[in-house]
Amino acid sequence: MFSTSQPVTEAEFFDRRRELSRLGEIVSALESGHPSWLAILGQRKIGKSSLLLEAARKLSTPLLGIAVLDTSESAPLSAEFFRVYALRCLDVLTSNELGASLEAAARTPETYRNALSSAGWLAKLDPSFRGFLLELPTCRLDPASIRECLALPERLATLLGRRLLVAIDEFQDLAALSSKLAIVDPVPVMRASWQRHRRVSYVISGSSRTMIEELVTSKSSPFFQHFAMMEVGPFAPEDATEFLVSKSPLDRRIPAELAKRAIELVGSHPFYVQLMGDALVRANEPFDDELLKAATQDLLFSRSGRLALYFQIEFERVVGRSTYLASALESLAEGDARLSVIAQRIGATTGQTSNYLSRLGDVVVRRPDGSYGLSDSTFGLWLRWRKPGGSVVPMTILGDEAERQVTLHLAGFGFDLVYQSRASRGAFDLLATRGARHLGIQVKRSALPLRFSKAEWARMVADGKRLGWAWIIAAVTADGIHLLDPRRARKGREVRVPVDASIENILAWLDATPANLFQRPAKVL
Repeated sequence: MFSTSQPVTEAEFFDRRRELSRLGEIVSALESGHPSWLAILGQRKIGKSSLLLEAARKLSTPLLGIAVLDTSESAPLSAEFFRVYALRCLDVLTSNELGASLEAAARTPETYRNALSSAGWLAKLDPSFRGFLLELPTCRLDPASIRECLALPERLATLLGRRLLVAIDEFQDLAALSSKLAIVDPVPVMRASWQRHRRVSYVISGSSRTMIEELVTSKSSPFFQHFAMMEVGPFAPEDATEFLVSKSPLDRRIPAELAKRAIELVGSHPFYVQLMGDALVRANEPFDDELLKAATQDLLFSRSGRLALYFQIEFERVVGRSTYLASALESLAEGDARLSVIAQRIGATTGQTSNYLSRLGDVVVRRPDGSYGLSDSTFGLWLRWRKPGGSVVPMTILGDEAERQVTLHLAGFGFDLVYQSRASRGAFDLLATRGARHLGIQVKRSALPLRFSKAEWARMVADGKRLGWAWIIAAVTADGIHLLDPRRARKGREVRVPVDASIENILAWLDATPANLFQRPAKVL
């Protein structure tokens, strides 16, 4: 099955063989007495947390533990993070021997002290450090106690003859805490402690590529040249396709061809793929292009779509209240461009525009040819869709040629076009909305007159009545697009819709037309 709300491990974990191998090298080096540090970079929800948890599951041994923690566990982030850090490391190093979780016990200090006091090695510690451990759940976090928290992994690993890998996710938030934490600057203090450790290796990860790179490559950073770097990116397209197929349930197995098409639409970012897979298997409809269109519309091109809501949060996080940042971002959604072109589009100087692009951070990348673009093309699609007139965007990537032509034609009259599931749209190919009015559209690429069987026609009439929609037929012919009024059809052995059924003014027609096209007028008594 697909998991969209929490990290995954074991059977739910997929791929990342190269990344797991690299973490395995870190572990092997640590086991041989050569600790090393690694920084992992990747977009939000790309799978960094799952990777670290799976590494902890697969690579831990009786003599080597892996402690994984996320800075968001201490939200809002504060000095309390260091207490969580120390308790997590203490728990990983001692839980097997004690048969209890000291981190869980710390919620009740007395329970924690009783469990810790049963450890035979506690008496071997110097009185100061022993006292610190006993008071860890409640001690005041000052510079001295924070340094003790950071020293804890090495001191205990040495005492117990074990080794430890500590992995901290979203580490850039700690770096940002430097200006807010009055009692200590986290990064220099961590570097000063970690660099003396011989039985502990450190892995940091973060979704802010710029901040993590600055942290480990800038000469002014305390961590300058201390970390190797590893990128965690989207799946390869073929792996993403395999993921959609293999993780779908046996009774709702997604066909490989449909999975491939889905990846072409939303990309191979693991979170997007999980959302798409979940949408496809939950729909109680046959696996075909119609289902894929509706699922993509619901996920990405809908105000309440799960992927659309995620992008809305990202958009607000990146641009804040700056209209210039929003304009720069929306300009790049139209395609890569050089600085001067972007400046012209948003009405700013090149100097100002350069500053705006810098403030947009990892959302924007500079290409080898010097142009700028969005790092995520799927985010770019969403940006284009949310702009005025953007309702045509879904059809440009989902529809066939006839549907695209009809979409562009009706967009010129102010209609928004959407795909819906079969259950929601009945016999119609598209739903057009204008204000509160709904208009079902049957698209035909054929010369006039159009011909329908009586059964086809009856279904459209019935679905229009059931859905409460007025409806038309859009004929795409060699000489253009004809919008046809079904009430002017001619019925015989088949139903024929001639050229003289054309609607000259679709807006006036819609205003004058009841939702139920074939409603009989009420009898006058």
